[in-house]
Amino acid sequence: MGSQYYQVGANRVNWFVIIQTLLSSLMWVSVLSLSTFGIMIIFKTSTTTNFAQGMISSFGAFLAATLSYDSGVPLVLSILIGVVASFLLGIFIDSVIIRNAKHITPVGKQMITMGLALLLIGLLPLTLQRTQPSLRTLVDGNVTFELGAHTYSITIHSLITFGIALSTIVGLFIALKYTKWGLAVRATANNEQVASMMGVNTKLITAFSWAIAGGLGALAATLYGPTVGMSSVLYMTPIQVQGFMAAILGGFTTFHGPIVGSVILVFGGNLLGLGGEQMALYKELLVYVLILAVILVKPLGLFGKKVIKKV
Repeated sequence: MGSQYYQVGANRVNWFVIIQTLLSSLMWVSVLSLSTFGIMIIFKTSTTTNFAQGMISSFGAFLAATLSYDSGVPLVLSILIGVVASFLLGIFIDSVIIRNAKHITPVGKQMITMGLALLLIGLLPLTLQRTQPSLRTLVDGNVTFELGAHTYSITIHSLITFGIALSTIVGLFIALKYTKWGLAVRATANNEQVASMMGVNTKLITAFSWAIAGGLGALAATLYGPTVGMSSVLYMTPIQVQGFMAAILGGFTTFHGPIVGSVILVFGGNLLGLGGEQMALYKELLVYVLILAVILVKPLGLFGKKVIKKV
């Protein structure tokens, strides 16, 4: 699931192992939550799944890396430029490509995003991919602290990433609940046609949702890149797949369900890896089996609710 696991003895797991594993999972859960929110907000407002989310994220990260290495642009500014570029790319995809497609349907939108993903897979290596493309960490070093008889450690970059992800997602949820934009998003998600009749500019809402998804994806990619390397433009694809899984587990019909699903997916998977060598080897398979079991019992996900639309 993207982080280390620690074992003491053959099949014994103690609190030190558990806490250290959770600390080591913060980077992955932060990145996954940002990406999942992007996938979810597009689904809620455009009624489609964005298969190009991973490649849009990589575009912003590789642009930031190119600016940082080639032009000597400061790291933080490079990241901001990459995020803004993916933000604008999201607007372009919805406003220019999807909106001008004829007889568009949710499935048609999915096919468009698949085509965009393939286009970016071929285009990025020709334009932005480099032999040394990885971004630097925001701050080097580790933070260590003692708790009981044990010493725990986590990288400063992971802590910063967790803080950025937490504040960003909390800010977005506050905006969704208490602002006019949030009300418009919720109205569009509930029924786009009725929202439009009530005066909501649904085209602006959907375009901005794609923009937010692009920006969040690029932010996740730029923060995640230094820890895993960026030797391939496909390095965010596993995050995209996990994002879909988290949204399915939590439930696409709510805003908070996919985020909770992300947390369960990462922490649960990494904790399963502590159950011995066999559990560690098959932990991802076990996670997928558990997701399937949940979906069989609750087809709409853990927090999904059946939407009843009045006609």
